[in-house]
Amino acid sequence: MLIINTASSLYGTFEKIQFADQQERERIKQSLTLLTFPGRTKTEQLPKDKKKIMKSLSKKKGDEDLKNIYYVYTEKRYMGRKQIKNKLITVHAKTQLECKKKLTEAVNAFLNSRIPTKKTKLTLLEFWDKWYSQDKEPFISEGTKKDLTQLRTYLLPLLELNIAKIDKDRIINFFSKVEENRTKEKMHIYLKACFKSAVRHGVIKKNPYDLIILPPRSRAHKQALTFEEQQRLLMYVKGKPIGIIILIYLLTGLRKKELNFKAIENDINFENNTLKAINLKGRNNIVRYKHIRLSKGTIKLIMDNLDKIHKYDDESAYREVLKVMRELGIQKSIVNLRHTFATNHLYLGTPDYIISKEMGHSTSQITKDNYMDIDFNLTKEKIVKLYNNLYTIFG
Repeated sequence: MLIINTASSLYGTFEKIQFADQQERERIKQSLTLLTFPGRTKTEQLPKDKKKIMKSLSKKKGDEDLKNIYYVYTEKRYMGRKQIKNKLITVHAKTQLECKKKLTEAVNAFLNSRIPTKKTKLTLLEFWDKWYSQDKEPFISEGTKKDLTQLRTYLLPLLELNIAKIDKDRIINFFSKVEENRTKEKMHIYLKACFKSAVRHGVIKKNPYDLIILPPRSRAHKQALTFEEQQRLLMYVKGKPIGIIILIYLLTGLRKKELNFKAIENDINFENNTLKAINLKGRNNIVRYKHIRLSKGTIKLIMDNLDKIHKYDDESAYREVLKVMRELGIQKSIVNLRHTFATNHLYLGTPDYIISKEMGHSTSQITKDNYMDIDFNLTKEKIVKLYNNLYTIFG
């Protein structure tokens, strides 16, 4: 095989490539059986004007940064090599185009690694604010905005430092004084993302989080109310305004903020007996809706108690439901009513796909893995009797 170069002979060209040892050089010499270079087929002859060849190679598709690259077809694959300041870069690929692409990436990566990081007086707080306003704020929900605002306050002692001086040890020392909880997990998640953005924008050279091994994310499974807990809860709130709110959450599976307290009657389709609710889960601020089947009894329950429903909002409802749970000795909250909705429908025989869509999940597997519980005391007959036929029965 010939290697394209300005040299006059085959082995004269070969000698200009640096190999690790003599044995490797001899092995490659023996494998030189075919002439190949970009833009030509294997059967074409090598033009006599070798300067013209090098010119066509170096300027093909504007690749001025890849001059004097050696392309060798050996062992049924292409090998691309380029030497930069005593560094020999070598890549392999099945095709010339792929080989050229790999070599370009390898050369750029090497050149970028040699660029010294500029000294900066920028604090992490200054970059955090810029990162938040440009990369986060336009694309996140109101709940996430609230989380990041709180996390900024918690992280302030670390954010006030020079971003270039924050290393692995500083981060570990800071978090050693923070209590283990979900807030600490969020602090790690967003701080790591902020440093990643700083590397991408060239503010710092390396992400200090690359050297930190974080514990696996813990996510407690929120259980549904047992049949006995449902009995106690419904008996306790019977006749109370909060009892209507609890029933609506149990019968719709809505998230805390998805219930339109002030105008729920406007979201009901009386022809199809469905409730149209905004699905708040999702990114990029795209408005999504889900449709939940309601029984005629549930619709009547809502329309007969609009004055009571209108007095609540998601926060006041959450606090009062939590208070009721504590009075009953049940260590659960309004979130568990959503899990109870999924579990009750499981025992009512509702198809997983229907339950998943009404809860606003992208797949039924999410619903089954995270929301449905096994309760051996629960049966379809018990649910129908307890809720006085308020649940919709599929089929």
